Amino acid sequence: MSVLPLQITPVALRRAVVGQLVSSVGESGARLLLSLVLARWLSPAEMGQFALAMAVFGVAQLLRDLGVSTWLQREAALTQAHFSAALGLLALSTAVLTLALLVLAEPLARHWGQPGLARLLWVLAPVLPLSAFSSVMAALQLRALAAGALARTSWLGLWVQALVSLACSAQGGGAMGLAWAQVATTLVCGLAHLGMRPAGLAWRPRWRGMGEVLRRAVGGLPPAALFTLHGLLPDLLLGRLGGAHALGLLGRAQGVVGLTQLLAGRVLAFGSLPVLAQRQAQALPLEPALRRAMAVITGVGWPLLALTVAYGAPLVRLLYGPAWLEAVPALLPLAIVAALSLMFSQLGAALAAAGGAHRAVLPLAVSLLLRLAAVAWMFEGSVASFAWALAAAALATLPVQLVVSARHLGQPPAAVWAAVRGSALAAAVVVVVPVTVAPLAWLAVLRASRHPLLDEWAQLSRRRMTSRK
Repeated sequence: MSVLPLQITPVALRRAVVGQLVSSVGESGARLLLSLVLARWLSPAEMGQFALAMAVFGVAQLLRDLGVSTWLQREAALTQAHFSAALGLLALSTAVLTLALLVLAEPLARHWGQPGLARLLWVLAPVLPLSAFSSVMAALQLRALAAGALARTSWLGLWVQALVSLACSAQGGGAMGLAWAQVATTLVCGLAHLGMRPAGLAWRPRWRGMGEVLRRAVGGLPPAALFTLHGLLPDLLLGRLGGAHALGLLGRAQGVVGLTQLLAGRVLAFGSLPVLAQRQAQALPLEPALRRAMAVITGVGWPLLALTVAYGAPLVRLLYGPAWLEAVPALLPLAIVAALSLMFSQLGAALAAAGGAHRAVLPLAVSLLLRLAAVAWMFEGSVASFAWALAAAALATLPVQLVVSARHLGQPPAAVWAAVRGSALAAAVVVVVPVTVAPLAWLAVLRASRHPLLDEWAQLSRRRMTSRK
């Protein structure tokens, strides 16, 4: 018997999206302020070394998860027996990966030519058990579209990270100070999650049934693993080829572009997997929902990316200071990567909801291989050449994504173009008008093209007025 059924209503989804949007706007602003201070206290090399440590730690988290978090989000009938077996599986994998990270810290530091990397990994390794618990809680909250709980935990973590990282950086802690801030953040968020456990689920790990859970969860592991490696690969490659300084510059450029991805991607795609899974279970077509989601996400994200590139140099100088201007040439290629990523941000979730998560492996695998090939061919030692290699790989992967979307989700290239043409026009217009009137120009294009984003906003406004009455 299911103790946590997957039940999502349109009203609950829209309310969750609005809550997540409001929270993430404020959180993004706070994180931006934190990065401004840290960028003026820490050197690119220090920030690059920490980014490399977090990339290695991210690989460890990926191997520990075994696809369980994704499975918890999409499982239609989550029973107590399955949940306990999932906890047992995570406990076993966490113990193995924590020990491996401690033992392999020095060999990994020698491989990347970063002696300080070993100490960072020794500090981060004991965090794996707590992060495993938090990943389960986050999956359950995403399953229930518990935007409020997610936002409270995220804000708490942000405040802890800010206090500890600023205190350590002010005392010259460098990359190690950022690592201790990560430990403190994970510890506090884990303690906060203890009071948010859903009723009806007993947190008793058990060995029986682990094999069944692993078989059911592992189907979503290859795309999840490739997606994570796809995101971590730039840090791992540039950390090895260009060193910590170059990696720090790339991270700052990605941070500028990533603000747009955070708002338009993570927020507007909030809860997509359980929503699409429920739609599939009700035998409803996925294509209309995917087309609408693509239009809404790109309608916000593409114009913001265009403005970021158009005003890149003054933006970086204003935010981070002249020491980081070397990152500006990387903004355009990284914006291209981000734009294509936003366009197909729902592809993996849709394929997983349709029971074909393995089909998402092809575009991810092709992109991963193309990134390796493009870096080998195009990297000339500069951050800009590395970023253009990533952009070339993203553009070369586009035909594969279009074929997969058409064949398995019923979304042909013509439907994709119909979903994004209004967003593309809005992005082109906002960069040719003065920045002071760019918001008005954006709204005018959305209205002229009858963009779904306006309809979505109108529905949210009507529901808000009704709920007040």
